[in-house]
Amino acid sequence: MDPVIEPVILANSKFSIDLLKQLCKDPKKNVFFSPLSISSALGLVVLGAKGETADQLSKALHFGKMRIMYHYLYEELYKEGEYKTDKKRSLQLVNRLYGEQTVDFKEHFLDMCEEWCFASFRTVDFKKNPAAAREKINSWVKDKTYEKLKDLLDPEDVSEDTRLALISAVYFEKKWATGFKTMAPNKKDMMVKMVKTDKLPLGTIPHNQNKKLPAEAQILEIPYENHHLSMIIILPNKREDLQKLVDSITYEKIMEWTEPDNMILTDVNVEMPKFKLQESYGLNEALQALGITELFSDQCKLPNMSSEKLKMSKVVHKSGIEVNEEGTVAVAGDGEDVNKTLRDDPPTSITVKPPFLFFIRHNPTKSIVFWGRFISP
Repeated sequence: MDPVIEPVILANSKFSIDLLKQLCKDPKKNVFFSPLSISSALGLVVLGAKGETADQLSKALHFGKMRIMYHYLYEELYKEGEYKTDKKRSLQLVNRLYGEQTVDFKEHFLDMCEEWCFASFRTVDFKKNPAAAREKINSWVKDKTYEKLKDLLDPEDVSEDTRLALISAVYFEKKWATGFKTMAPNKKDMMVKMVKTDKLPLGTIPHNQNKKLPAEAQILEIPYENHHLSMIIILPNKREDLQKLVDSITYEKIMEWTEPDNMILTDVNVEMPKFKLQESYGLNEALQALGITELFSDQCKLPNMSSEKLKMSKVVHKSGIEVNEEGTVAVAGDGEDVNKTLRDDPPTSITVKPPFLFFIRHNPTKSIVFWGRFISP
């Protein structure tokens, strides 16, 4: 990994954990979001901000002193990552800042937006026709996510008073490196299960535990094809321990838990449910809890964006994932069968059942692309 992008990876990872804790406040709800998508979309706003508004954004996003150059670092991550310009990207970040069309936005800001690789800027008629503006935004998201994410904005999300709306969405489709085989639904919970035996990295929390004491949780890494991306599952041994894990997670702990030296590549028989999550968030409250308050107030300072007085009306994020025997999202064709190679040693059996945490990581950069918490179907 190019050391020049390490600061932005660190910043995104720390922001991702801060936001995870905010979105997991309700222990009964499923959670799924892309911190990379959200932070890169907010990065577009930083380009237009000054003073305390910019300081709050930079602090919450962990940009620190690299505020001036962070967008170049995102460009490096873009080149490094799974974001190639093929016809249908396996990972599509759909971020756009929408402004009221009667506002005079500065040419320099618009030029910077054109250079920004993870987000873009457009104007719409919020003032005279908020319903048409909402439809235009929703149509754009639907098109960019191949109709997987629909109706991102609800009618109450925009009005004639809206001046700025930040839209963040993600489309993700990827096959496993080796597929699962579908099992019959469990009569108790009626969840469709899938199973495979494979050599996978397996660890525990804490990794250096006293062998006489039970581990708090198990960690399992399941790679996607080409191994550039992996789903890493954190499975607590006790249901009630999940929230404790969320509350205690730090960037340093994640790095320690998933360090290759702390995970053993071993034969694992994995049984896990098929599941589908699609979550939508109005992020104003969560971002304010992280210290980004001025952006939403009358004290908001966006002089690099426009000489007119502006504040953010709404930050909306939507993302979805469907996990099946082939990978994520239903795709054509049959999945690969379970690896049938006989092994001398019996495999370790892991039953992944809710509740559990998971994140999807871009392995070359160690960047966290998604966080999720699966509580119930």
